[in-house]
Amino acid sequence: MRPRVRLWIPVALVMAAQIACGGASPQATSAPSGGEVIEPTSPPAQIQPTEPPSGGSDVSGYVACEIVTAQDVADLVGGTVSRELDQQPSPNCIYEVDPAGEDNYAQFLVYIEPTDMVQPLIEAMPEQLGDPVAGIGDAAYLEHDDSSETYHLIALVRNRFGLEVIGDQEDWVLDLGKLFLSRMVGP
Repeated sequence: MRPRVRLWIPVALVMAAQIACGGASPQATSAPSGGEVIEPTSPPAQIQPTEPPSGGSDVSGYVACEIVTAQDVADLVGGTVSRELDQQPSPNCIYEVDPAGEDNYAQFLVYIEPTDMVQPLIEAMPEQLGDPVAGIGDAAYLEHDDSSETYHLIALVRNRFGLEVIGDQEDWVLDLGKLFLSRMVGP
C-alpha cells in the first residue's frame, strides 16, 4: 500500500504568484497520519462564472476550480472526489481525489499565473525546470521532485497566462495540464 500523497509546493514562484494574484495563502494543517496537508484559509464563497481576462499579466478573472472541477479531476484519474475543499474563487485550485483501485488519495495543485512571472523564468533557466514537453502551450517543462515524490509541470501560453500543475503521477499531471489548456485556449 502506498502512503497518502502530501504535496509540498516545490517552487517559491508558486507562492509569489499566489500573493501577486491576491489569493489567500494556504495554511498547512495536520493530516490524520501526522503529515501536513495544504488547505485554504479563506471562508467558502459563492462562485460566479467569469470571463477570461483580456491581458496577459492579469489572471484574476480565471477561476481554476470552475475551469476544471473536482469531478473532472476524479474522472481523469478514474476515481472519485475525496473531498471538495471550500476555496475562494481564484486562479488557484487544490483537488483531492481517490483514484480507482488505490487505498489513498491524490492531491493536485493548480496555479494560473501571469505571463510576466512565468515567461522570464522559462527564458532565464529552462534547464532547471525539468524536461521540455511538446504539445502543451508555447513552452512547457516537467520536473520530478525526488524529495516530495511529485511532478511539477510549468507551461506558458504567451501573452495570456502561465500554468503550473503539481501532482504525484506524471501522466495525471500532464493530462490535467492538457485539460486546463483545452478549456482555456481550445484543442
